[in-house]
Amino acid sequence: MALLACLMLLTTACGSAKTSQTSQADSAASAAFTAKVTADVAAAAAPQTPTTNPIPASASLSGGAKKIVIIPCSMAVEGCARPARSTQEASRLLGWDATIDDPASDSTKISAAIQRAVSRKVDAIALTSIDAAAVQGDIKSARDAGIAVTCNMCGNKDDLYQSLIPALDANNKGGYILGEFAFLEARKRFGSAPKFIVLTDPEFDTVKARVSGLKQFIDDCKAAGAGCEQVAESSFLAGEISTVAPGRVAQLARSNPRYNVLFAGFDAAMLFFSQGLQQAGLADSKKAFGISVDADVANTEMIRKGGFQAASIGFAFGRAGYGQVDNLNRIFSGQKPQDQGISGKLVTAENAPASGGWDGDFDAAALYKGLWKVS
Repeated sequence: MALLACLMLLTTACGSAKTSQTSQADSAASAAFTAKVTADVAAAAAPQTPTTNPIPASASLSGGAKKIVIIPCSMAVEGCARPARSTQEASRLLGWDATIDDPASDSTKISAAIQRAVSRKVDAIALTSIDAAAVQGDIKSARDAGIAVTCNMCGNKDDLYQSLIPALDANNKGGYILGEFAFLEARKRFGSAPKFIVLTDPEFDTVKARVSGLKQFIDDCKAAGAGCEQVAESSFLAGEISTVAPGRVAQLARSNPRYNVLFAGFDAAMLFFSQGLQQAGLADSKKAFGISVDADVANTEMIRKGGFQAASIGFAFGRAGYGQVDNLNRIFSGQKPQDQGISGKLVTAENAPASGGWDGDFDAAALYKGLWKVS
């Protein structure tokens, strides 16, 4: 009996030692994970400069005036309208005939706008937030007609677009960074790991990439034993964000009281969803906060004032149009498009601009004008 008792004591002691070792290993992994997240968030929130986000070092200006049509997803959506206007502005600096054809988020009208551009025999079509997969037949027709076709913030099925600004992977990275921010912010506000509700719009490859990045972060967080969870997921369509979707989001939040972070694929949606949550009495920033992408004016104001949305990934859309025009010049000259130096920045209450949305930390347009020798 004494021998059996000793054996039992030894076994128990070994089990306790193993548990302690496992706990220490988990703690070390979590600490290393937190240190990496902290460094990543600091880097993503740092000011962008002409060195960190450079425009191309040389220009390739094609001779003669060009005729281009600019097709955004909708001029009513700020993240589509800003790059469309900057493309038009940059084009006119070069003496090009540049018109905006607004399809107002209607897939039939998008197709018709491309077809109109083809019939006009334009030199180029510059799109924003319209995936190649959604209009591949129309783009093929344009390319077959010798028309250059580029896009800002798009998926690029079969490489139909000759230039993509930024690369789709920038959206994946943006989703991951938002997850990292949420991890630190939830610990600071609530003393808890983030519990995510994930909202996605399956119409856009960019939004799907952002969701993919966020989910990769959640998986990495779980693997490190740091406690992240996805408690719910739902989808919406762009045409629903101001009508039925806010009510559905409020019901989802009510059905998942454990959540403390709401992810929406883009700021225009987050704006309406936060308003829906507020109307339902569910937008208490002491219990939960929102994260999204675009750094639109109203959303950045919400971030700046400590409202429901706590962070956004911004892309310098004001320079994106200049980048599109720069690459069109290269295409017209028979050269390859170049990386235009656009990447996402994490915008929070600590680094948000004093007014308006975030649209870059330096005057990239002035640098393009110098490169092109125009004013």
